[in-house]
Order: sequence, then structure tokens, then C-alpha cells
Amino acid sequence: MIRALTMAALLAATGAAAAPADPFRPSPAEAVRLVREHRTNGYVTVARTLAQAGRERRDSFRVSGLYPEQRPGESFTRVRLCYWLRAPGTRAQPLCDITFIVSTNPAHVEPAERFEGLGRDLQDGPQAFLRGLDRELALQRDPAERVRRTVLDPFELYDWR
Repeated sequence: MIRALTMAALLAATGAAAAPADPFRPSPAEAVRLVREHRTNGYVTVARTLAQAGRERRDSFRVSGLYPEQRPGESFTRVRLCYWLRAPGTRAQPLCDITFIVSTNPAHVEPAERFEGLGRDLQDGPQAFLRGLDRELALQRDPAERVRRTVLDPFELYDWR
């Protein structure tokens, strides 16, 4: 009773209103933990896949961090995976284009872009992610190929990866 009164007095003193907690929205730390421990289709966690990619592509790939983002009105949390990707001899390009959607009760993690980009490759396992990194590096080296892929991908009937 005294603890509840003390907490209510503290909230009133700071001017913060007691907002009802959303049971489906994880805290930022919990969302990052759930993404790190998420088992991909390759039966390996995201953290182990990223660690393996960092070891095998030491000169070209490095993880910058996982950053949670909670938007008002959404009952889930978005977690952005930021990384550095560079071809040897060029300047590193910081990217944050892999996004996960995380919710709790029950805990659920899925890539925001399920069918395209490096998020799809990460979800398919370590070897697919390494192939995806190699593909992105090849597109960085040849900007004309990137333009061609951007134009032709909507008309591609088969998955060329």
C-alpha cells in the first residue's frame, strides 16, 4: 500500500500519467533480445548468423547495432539492424535496411520485408546471408548492374539469387 502511494506520488510529482501497458508490445531491451535469439529458417539464431558473417567477411561486413523503434499506435516494436558494408578499397556504407517486427504474448519475430533484400537472406540462414552480402558487394562495385536490377526486378519471374 505504501509502495503504491509512493509510486503514485512520484508519478504525480514528475507530471507523468500512468499509461496502461500494452501486453503485446515488448520493451526495447526485450525486443532486441528476441531478435538476437530468433531462430531463422536455417535453424541458427540471428546473433550467430551475424557473428559468422562478421568472421567470414571480416574486411567487408561489420554489424553496427540493433536499434528498437516504437511508433505510437502500433502494438509491436520494430528493430532495425544497422551494419557497415564495403568493397575492399572503398569507403564503408552504413546501412539500416534490415528490419524485424517484434511482438510478445506469444513472442513473435519476423522480417518486415519478408520476400526481398538482405532480411530475406538473413532469414534463410548463414550461407544464404553470405551469398546476399556477396551479391550486394558486387552491386556496389558495378552501379550499372544495380540500375539494371532495379528496373528489371519487377518483371523477373524467377529468383536470381
